[in-house]
Amino acid sequence: MFDTDPAEAHGEAFRWRTRDGLDTAVAVPGLSADAPAVHGRSDGLWLLTTGMGEANAAASVMALAFSGLFDLSRAYVLVAGIAGIHPGVGTVGSVVCTDFAVHGGYAHELDAREIPEGWPHGFVALGAAAPHKPAELRVPGEVFELDERLRQAVAALGARVRLADDPGVAALRARYPGAGGQPPEVLTGSSLTQSVFWSGELLGRRAEQWVRDYTGGLGRYAVTQMEDNATLVALDRAAQAGFLDFSRVAVLRAAANFDRAAPGEPSESAFSEAVGWGLAAENVWRVGSSVAGHILGDWPAWADGVPSR
Repeated sequence: MFDTDPAEAHGEAFRWRTRDGLDTAVAVPGLSADAPAVHGRSDGLWLLTTGMGEANAAASVMALAFSGLFDLSRAYVLVAGIAGIHPGVGTVGSVVCTDFAVHGGYAHELDAREIPEGWPHGFVALGAAAPHKPAELRVPGEVFELDERLRQAVAALGARVRLADDPGVAALRARYPGAGGQPPEVLTGSSLTQSVFWSGELLGRRAEQWVRDYTGGLGRYAVTQMEDNATLVALDRAAQAGFLDFSRVAVLRAAANFDRAAPGEPSESAFSEAVGWGLAAENVWRVGSSVAGHILGDWPAWADGVPSR
């Protein structure tokens, strides 16, 4: 979704270009001015950097998919980016293989200082009158269920990868109990898309319930990010137009920060904890690059779909 100078280490894209030898650039009309080309190599690994946020993600993916410059009919599409994580599910540096992507911003919202007594938060589904009531207005793209066979295959391949860690992140992690205090690992969970970089225990509870409500209880909120549902809407439109196979789309999100402060610490402290961005970008590259390399290296087995175990 974004990049930085390699010296800053936070960017998601440069590791792919430099370490995976993506030495061919193809300019695509309509891409972000910051990343106007896709980068690739002759065996079929290509990198699109969309730009941050929903608008950039949707516009860039649509520009590529409808450009006619690439045959995506049998392509596997891997979204690989950073996210905030629920410390009850995992820790900074962990990589989450997404089962459901849920949009958290299609909602009514009341000022938190004015919510009625008994309400857990100020978010209400569109058309509903109170939290956790069924939405009467549905928005295309508010929920995506990713292909389970592909997710399982990606998770299994990712579990073989040695993840990086960092002393600064370990010190942050030590302030959290339970899963948040454990070393990084590859997990499965659901992702919440929202353009607001939010934080807090109560908003975290809202995210958990929102994901449960919109997935019929099947999803478990794990991470929050700013692009996935927009990316998936664009890919779904391309699939409907016959350009690609949506069952070949997978999403990896690595945790760069916790979605709430550590117990007993000021709530605003969560915004200042930026020690995990580089670690998250490193680990999502490690898992994503390994998965891509496995698929390309065994293409006859993957060409017609996820191979049977």
